[in-house]
Amino acid sequence: MLVLASPGLSSPRGGAVSCVARLRSPKPLAQYEDPGPEHLRTVDGFLGETAETLRTVFDERFEEPRQAHPMRFCWDYWHVPSQYTLHRTQAASYFDEDAFAALTDALTAFGQRELGCRAISPPWLSFYVDGCEQRLHADVPQGPFAFVLSLTRWGERRFSGGETSLLRPETLDYWRGFDSSVGLERGDLVAEVQPLFDRLTVFDARLPHGVSRVEGERDPRGGRLVLHGWFTEPAPFSEGALTEEEVGEGLAAPLEALYAEISPPAVTGLLAVRLEVGADGTVAALRHLADTLVVDPSQLQRGAEADDARPAVLNAVETHLGGARFAPSGGNSSVTVPFLFD
Repeated sequence: MLVLASPGLSSPRGGAVSCVARLRSPKPLAQYEDPGPEHLRTVDGFLGETAETLRTVFDERFEEPRQAHPMRFCWDYWHVPSQYTLHRTQAASYFDEDAFAALTDALTAFGQRELGCRAISPPWLSFYVDGCEQRLHADVPQGPFAFVLSLTRWGERRFSGGETSLLRPETLDYWRGFDSSVGLERGDLVAEVQPLFDRLTVFDARLPHGVSRVEGERDPRGGRLVLHGWFTEPAPFSEGALTEEEVGEGLAAPLEALYAEISPPAVTGLLAVRLEVGADGTVAALRHLADTLVVDPSQLQRGAEADDARPAVLNAVETHLGGARFAPSGGNSSVTVPFLFD
């Protein structure tokens, strides 16, 4: 089943237009040059000075180990045998209102601008010292994308471990393209992302992932320190001169044609696209914001080729949404449309 992610299309001016639908009947085309799905993205220097502000708060509260105060007793030692071991607290109660707002505003803006997600989950703040780790798991119900924002002084660390580990997509589709003449090691099966200071790591939450065990550091200030959570609520929205009613009317016919062309889509994941609409109502550009679509073999129709499944969906979206016509308006608009295949 495919659902246009969210029960409505909204704009900063409010209002909604129903946009929930199921898609039917794939016809492979050959228009869109497919770069493949993107399951991992990193952004260095994400918060700038705000990252230093947040880090300073943490360091000051652990500066004097003999001093007792509420912010030293707010930590949950989360230990699930053979799965999770770390110290965590809610970031909203740890940082002051201004610093927390700067953090969440930056994350929310990124999710809307780059992923087609309208919100984030309440972020956790966690530190890892000797023996802390997260073994492989997947956070599928939480949101389509997970994030890790590092406040770790990675260049000054005295510990080993602490990387974010993710199973490579090739590992999850192991037998496709298997070559018995080539040996494999951990790096061929697992991708590891170093939590550099102020690095935002965003990844497909369906990917099994974890944190390699931290060893050799007992001081919280010297350990792995990260903010983490999920980007949530993939939802259509618009900005600019077009009203929500005009956007809904302009999308109605292209979506109907799109639904008629794809059935049932043999892919799973999220595709978020943004239409740049000119004042004359034509689509000047269609940009893919996020694409985690992979083939779902269980949905392939008899005789269908797995390699045709992604192109069928991507080309249909490109053709029908790229050819949308909206009402002429007084200026340019952007329309973001996420599709959730589940």
